[in-house]
Amino acid sequence: MGLKLFGLDFTKGSAREVLAAAAAADHGRPRLVVTANMDHIISLSENAAFRRAYDGAAARTLDGMPLVWLALLRGQRDARRVTGHDILAEALGEPWTPQRRVFVVCASERVADAARARILRDGGTPDAVAVAVPPTGFERDAVYGADLAQRVKAHGTTLLVMAVGAPRSEIWVDQHGTALGAPLVVAVGDALSVAAGLQTRAPVFMQRNGLEWLYRFAHDPRRLFHRYFVRSWRFLALIGTEFSDGRSDPPGPMRPKADRVSSNL
Repeated sequence: MGLKLFGLDFTKGSAREVLAAAAAADHGRPRLVVTANMDHIISLSENAAFRRAYDGAAARTLDGMPLVWLALLRGQRDARRVTGHDILAEALGEPWTPQRRVFVVCASERVADAARARILRDGGTPDAVAVAVPPTGFERDAVYGADLAQRVKAHGTTLLVMAVGAPRSEIWVDQHGTALGAPLVVAVGDALSVAAGLQTRAPVFMQRNGLEWLYRFAHDPRRLFHRYFVRSWRFLALIGTEFSDGRSDPPGPMRPKADRVSSNL
């Protein structure tokens, strides 16, 4: 029996097993790995393009502890947390081969430089690692988007790290599709800054007890106040729907009758 929440099938197993499942998916297009948290679920109920990207993902994981607890409450006892940090660490830890080519898309030159340096320290060669820092609003710039997609494909990218935040990363990958080639794609957000050594992650006891959000809020309250203390209440309504109607489709205008959730996992 699959792991299912909010109309989505989630991939079971460790980060390594998740990446293996994604890598085994259709090689004719990018194989996107997404890591769902509470804010993602809210956005999926509001944003049709984000939902399409999630529906087309090669693998999906439960990143937020509230989602793991909800899955356990629904009797899915093999639910486990696999975060963007876990996925990125496993993806970057893969042995280097002559065929391996990494492309990083992130939000600042500081992160780009630190990420590139980390990948080179881990065995990557300069010609095998490319980075891009797109301008604000790049996802709405068709010309820039097409050029960036061409750069990703021309690089021969086998691993594309998208770290410009959700839903931008996921939507951009979904919109450009085969123009990117067929890399494994991980959408990891701030996890790249942690992997690059620019930020620290919450202590393990906070991670295990669903308190990582509090650590993040303490370090960036202005950016995260609305997400955690205003927007998060929407999640309670979605949970109510999840339990009350006995199904797993989030309410909202983005779910046209003809649009069904893919079952490619």
